[in-house]
Amino acid sequence: MVSNYTDNILHDVKKIVGVIFGMRREAMRLRPRSWKEPHLLLYQALDGKPHHTGIEMHYDGCDVTWQAMLTRQDEYEGGGTYFRSLRKTIRLKQGQVLVHPGELYHKGIDITYGVRCLLVCFTDGMNPKSVDDSRQEDDDPKYETNVLVCG
Repeated sequence: MVSNYTDNILHDVKKIVGVIFGMRREAMRLRPRSWKEPHLLLYQALDGKPHHTGIEMHYDGCDVTWQAMLTRQDEYEGGGTYFRSLRKTIRLKQGQVLVHPGELYHKGIDITYGVRCLLVCFTDGMNPKSVDDSRQEDDDPKYETNVLVCG
């Protein structure tokens, strides 16, 4: 039953990716990287619970990554996905989906309280032809506070 929902999401994401990258036919070839996809990513900062508040800078190594926000913004404080090349942190509202090339360096900004849950999927099958030329020496924590809240 869960696969019906995720298959529908993936179908919609393929259409979005096709439009964004101008590669409609190629986007239809996107497939989850493994049987483990999509997966849940849970950040939590609650008293009495193990803390997992963020993820360090990394790239996913797949062609295209998508993440769907499952929690409401009032259920946690902080958070967001920071992209080094953009020098911005993107915060999604519940139900929104963020799509990006898997080669972009990014990190999960720490939450300070609550629970933030995302459905994340690494996909392969279409080269978005994006190059991330950002460099670690250009990192500055002040850029992480440059927040774009998707409306």
